[in-house]
Amino acid sequence: MGRRYPTLMTRTRFTSLLAALATALPLTTPAAGQVLSNDVSDVVNVTLLSGWRSGDGTHFAALKFSMAPGWKTYWRAPGDGGVPTRMDWSASGNLDAAQVLWPTPQVFRQNGLRSVGYSGDFVLPVAFTAHDDGPIALDGQLEFGVCSEICLPVSLDLATLLPPNETHNVEEIATAIQKQPITAAQAGVRHVECTISYGDKRARIDMQIDMPPLQGNGEAMVLEVADPRLWVGEPFLTRSGDTLRATAELAARGGTPFRVDMDRVRMTIITTQNAVEIVGCA
Repeated sequence: MGRRYPTLMTRTRFTSLLAALATALPLTTPAAGQVLSNDVSDVVNVTLLSGWRSGDGTHFAALKFSMAPGWKTYWRAPGDGGVPTRMDWSASGNLDAAQVLWPTPQVFRQNGLRSVGYSGDFVLPVAFTAHDDGPIALDGQLEFGVCSEICLPVSLDLATLLPPNETHNVEEIATAIQKQPITAAQAGVRHVECTISYGDKRARIDMQIDMPPLQGNGEAMVLEVADPRLWVGEPFLTRSGDTLRATAELAARGGTPFRVDMDRVRMTIITTQNAVEIVGCA
C-alpha cells in the first residue's frame, strides 16, 4: 500500500505564526546577540540571537554561524563525510522542550564522500517551550564540527536569559524559519510507496514518490530512520517525469538484526534552490 497526500497547498504552523508576527512586531527591532567564544574563532564564530516570545509560550531564538571561506558545518543528518551537531539544554531553567528548526541545507561532495550542511553565514533557529511566563534561563552545550581540508571539533557553553517581554532579531530569525524544507502537500506530492527487504544484517528500501521536480538542480535525497543505531547509505535516485525512484541500503552498526519503523522514515529531497520533507513511507 502507498501513502497519499493532498495536492492542495497548506500553511504550516510556522508560516501562520510569521504572518501574525509581521503585523504584531516591528521588523526593524535592533538586533541583540551574544558572541560565544571558542578556540577556533578564526574559522567560525557563533552568536546567540535572543529572539522573542510568542503568545503560546514558545520562545524563538537562534544561533548565528559565521564561517571563514572554504569551511562548512553540518545538518541534523550530516552524511558519511560530516560531523553530527548536538545540543544539550537539560540544565536550563523554566524550559520544557527545545526544537531545532533546521533550514534547508546544501549537499557537498569531497573525496568521494557526500556531506550535508551549511557554508558561509547561516542562522539556525531554535523553538524553546517555556514552562511558565517567566524568563528562560538557558544553560546548555553546543557541539559541532567545522571542516575544510581538515575537520575541527567545537564545543561551546551556552548560558543566557531569554526574557518574555523583549523582542530582538525578528527579521533574521523569521527569514531562517521560512527556509525550512516545504511539506509534501506544498510540493505536490501525490503518492509515496516503499518496500523494504531484509537480508543478513542489512536491508534495502525501494521508494517511489509521485511529485513534480522541485526548482533547482542536483536533486538528492537524505533518508533518515528512527533508530540511531542504523547506518543509512546515500540513496540512488532516478526520475522519469513526475515519478522519482530511490534505493538505499541500511545496516546495523553492531551487526545485529533490526526492523525499520516505516511510519517514522523521513525522506528529504534537496536541490540547489529548494527542499521537501516527506514523513512516513508505507
